[in-house]
Amino acid sequence: MPTPAAAAATEELACALGHGERVVLVCEPTAEGVLTGVAATYLAHADASRLRLASAASFEPTLLERTVRVPEDPRLAIRVYQGLVRRCARGCPRATGGRCGRGCEKACARRVVYACASDSPAMPDAVLRYVRRAFEAGPRIRDMLADPDVAPMEDLARSVANECERTRQFVRFSELEDGSFWGVFRPKADTLPLTSGYFAARMGTERFCLVDPVHATAALHDRRLEVVRLDEALLARLMEDGSHVPSSDERYVRAMWQSFYDAMELQGRRKEQRGYDLRMSWMPRRLWAGLPELAPRSADAGPAPERYRGTLGRDMPARIPPE
Repeated sequence: MPTPAAAAATEELACALGHGERVVLVCEPTAEGVLTGVAATYLAHADASRLRLASAASFEPTLLERTVRVPEDPRLAIRVYQGLVRRCARGCPRATGGRCGRGCEKACARRVVYACASDSPAMPDAVLRYVRRAFEAGPRIRDMLADPDVAPMEDLARSVANECERTRQFVRFSELEDGSFWGVFRPKADTLPLTSGYFAARMGTERFCLVDPVHATAALHDRRLEVVRLDEALLARLMEDGSHVPSSDERYVRAMWQSFYDAMELQGRRKEQRGYDLRMSWMPRRLWAGLPELAPRSADAGPAPERYRGTLGRDMPARIPPE
């Protein structure tokens, strides 16, 4: 059963459609919020051609369009997702033909979760059209990539999957004085909930905090992983300059990376000369701000920490000189 607030929104939606009105159903731009909106359309027996699903962060009602807000109901969202998994898996021709890989049972539904992480204003309505089409078509949805109700959602899911890969590739952590690790990343989609498990597996028992200030999300790991939403005050405190002091090892390693970049730099490859630096070919410029190895070098990185002594080459000084 839906929560009282979700039930009230469903009743309001059914009443508005029953009086012949067009409706914009407003939801939170999260997987839980969007799937709750989808559930409301089914509970209200709504004609999808007379409504659209929009994000609460960016919607604008048109003339003669009634606004109905539906709050998040996680239990209702999970019910829709599980129903979609069952509908798409039952009798899937790819599974019977041996063309599905391991774990493919939930692939058609899992793409919905990826699409819901998109920042596109068109995301909620694209997911609504896809889910309703998937419940109608069942396992055939996997091969209907050109369908007008499928293609927009597939484009969103593909874009978010690509941004998840950039997140896994380009997130950088800095070691702090207390031995924990700190990182900041600004993706073009809400990728931390989808990728934080990768970092937890790679970091093992290390404590870390990874913050996405664009989507006010943080991944916290200390024996177990938690992904949390941040309010404005907490986000501002986390992002304060000087609140995350790097360890001596971290400062020294940053300085070594800076020396490496200086030694490998090709003269004449800058933008104002012949073209961009070679680094532009491998990493989008928008991600450079989160790279600690590209942060301004400190005036003095200090002597080499104990763990690095005796491992430096003949041409590498034990102390990185200031610029």
